Amino acid sequence: MKRFLILFTATLLHFACSETKSVVVETVPTIYYEVSTRGYFLSLKVENKVIYIYKDRNSKEYSDKLVLSEEEWSEISTLVKAVDLAKVKDLKWPTEKRYYDGAAFANIIFESKGVKYPANGFDHGFPPAEIEKLVTKITKLAEK
Repeated sequence: MKRFLILFTATLLHFACSETKSVVVETVPTIYYEVSTRGYFLSLKVENKVIYIYKDRNSKEYSDKLVLSEEEWSEISTLVKAVDLAKVKDLKWPTEKRYYDGAAFANIIFESKGVKYPANGFDHGFPPAEIEKLVTKITKLAEK
């Protein structure tokens, strides 16, 4: 019985003292980007290496689907990881052209682990500096 107790205690100490490595799986948030005016509508959904493109305001089905290359996805992933999701709602827009029909109204929402992080809206083509590279990248890819 003593041998069993000593062996059991030694095994517990071994596992308790050994270094455990946890695997962290980083996921890229889903990105929803929408542009609208009275006569124009564009909605993009960026998720899992695909950009879904919606051009009909009343449709629930995408009109186009663009599969991204590894290089394009890597660049988008890097740009998204640079965005502080908690501060997205506080981003300041650089222009106010949408107030007099000088630009379409645009908005972006990030969704991560079931939580949505919406921005306050901005002029299409003039996003806040913190997300400018990301917005430019996904809109240019969607134009292909």
